[in-house]
Amino acid sequence: MELTQSLHRAVQVNPEGLAIIAGETRRSWREFHALVARTAGMLRQLGVTRDSKVAILSMNSERFVACLYAVPWAGGVLVPLNFRLQLDEMAWIVDHAEADVLLFEEQFAGLAGELRARIPRLRHAVVMDAEGSAVPGAVSWATALAGAAPLADERRGGSDLAAIFYTGGTTGVPKGVMHTHETLFHFILTFLMSEHVDSTLVHLHITPMFHLSCIGVLATTAVAGTHVILPKFDPGEALRAIDEHKVSCCLSVPAMFERMLFHPQVDEYCLDSLRMLGYAASPMPPRILEEARRRFPRLRFAQAYGMTEAPGPLYLGPEHHTQEAVDAGLTRSAGRPVATCEVRIVDTEGREAGRGTVGEIVIRGPFVMRGYWKDPELSRKAIRDGWLHTGDAGYMDAAGFVYITDRIKDMIISGGENVYSTEVEGVVSRHPAVAQCAVIGIPSAQWGEAVHAIVVLNEGMEATEADIMAFCHQRIAGYKCPRSVEFREQPLPMNAAGKILKAQLRDPHWAGRPRRI
Repeated sequence: MELTQSLHRAVQVNPEGLAIIAGETRRSWREFHALVARTAGMLRQLGVTRDSKVAILSMNSERFVACLYAVPWAGGVLVPLNFRLQLDEMAWIVDHAEADVLLFEEQFAGLAGELRARIPRLRHAVVMDAEGSAVPGAVSWATALAGAAPLADERRGGSDLAAIFYTGGTTGVPKGVMHTHETLFHFILTFLMSEHVDSTLVHLHITPMFHLSCIGVLATTAVAGTHVILPKFDPGEALRAIDEHKVSCCLSVPAMFERMLFHPQVDEYCLDSLRMLGYAASPMPPRILEEARRRFPRLRFAQAYGMTEAPGPLYLGPEHHTQEAVDAGLTRSAGRPVATCEVRIVDTEGREAGRGTVGEIVIRGPFVMRGYWKDPELSRKAIRDGWLHTGDAGYMDAAGFVYITDRIKDMIISGGENVYSTEVEGVVSRHPAVAQCAVIGIPSAQWGEAVHAIVVLNEGMEATEADIMAFCHQRIAGYKCPRSVEFREQPLPMNAAGKILKAQLRDPHWAGRPRRI
């Protein structure tokens, strides 16, 4: 099981088929295969060999897709960077991952230059989209590629490490989720089993490829379909791409699709080609499903529940998005276990709970991560007796549908991004006027959950909502920052051990809702 295998197959079965559409670029599978081989040769000239870590700081692009294959082709391990992070967060990740090479777009030259200055082991930097760079010593992709010969595939596979995806941590320190060729390959197979796609697939990529949502890229290659790449999400550009390139599939989050569906120019585009919309991160609101069925009667929906540590163990297929399914409440569920893994609900002692009983969702299967990079203790806590403990609370009904009710770990999912409340609290509490703070997720029609800070100020000191927000924006990524701040005069409620009772703070915001996240 090797990630590059599907690329070799694609050029065998569909060599002249259209592989890439990105701006003005059009590339066949034969041409893309050759590009990957030369990109791997370029990486080898930069010293990339077995288990070398290659960090990439880029928007969605053809070259990002090429790197998904070229890095393992050269024997390396890919480390995608979230370009929305602040410098300190990103520098910690690059250093922790032990990256030797940085690939970056020139729009991120400021960050790239600082990373090179801070991290001595980061020996090489390659600007992906310009002939020159403001980063001292950086070489251009075009120049480096021109001097590189195609490299024979190293054929890494199985238990070899393929990528490290960083996600937030409950302690405020990011966790490096290790995925092997085997874990990613198994998820590709699961995706293909669920979606029933073939080489006619035209897949629009609008979610950031630095996420594990890049699995959609790997799956499209596996069937030798067509990648349509937008650098970033823009609802108007997405609609135009669907019309112009006859897109048949798109993966997104509900907030993205809502912006497309209610775009003021939506009626100007022909969207009949769109057959499947996959989504994750939160349930699809019934009003969105109703409007979508009215406007696109042939459009099917599918939801996947998962996390970086285990993408897609639950699946809610198109047959469970009908009006009858909405009326029966099935679209409030996260779906049923996929064929390739097991899902259980367990109590605090790890015993399987009865149907309808709330407990923790645990997962066992071939696409569960291999652990956290350089953190065996945290890995042991997360994976116990072969089961990944998700930190999500829920129950399973008699038909096997899993309903998520709450979150055991202190995490908020806002617009598809994971935000750990303890990390945000650590920043807010550093404000000199703050005596006490708690960060919770509250309902948001646009984002699913919104980050909300509850603050008690030091006696005699003052701070406004704008002050707290600005303080946070200087220190952490924007999507992690509070979207609202509530000030209280009395101390926040705590238990006997001195821990803030967040459930009491959250209850009023979620009253009357079937799920609390």
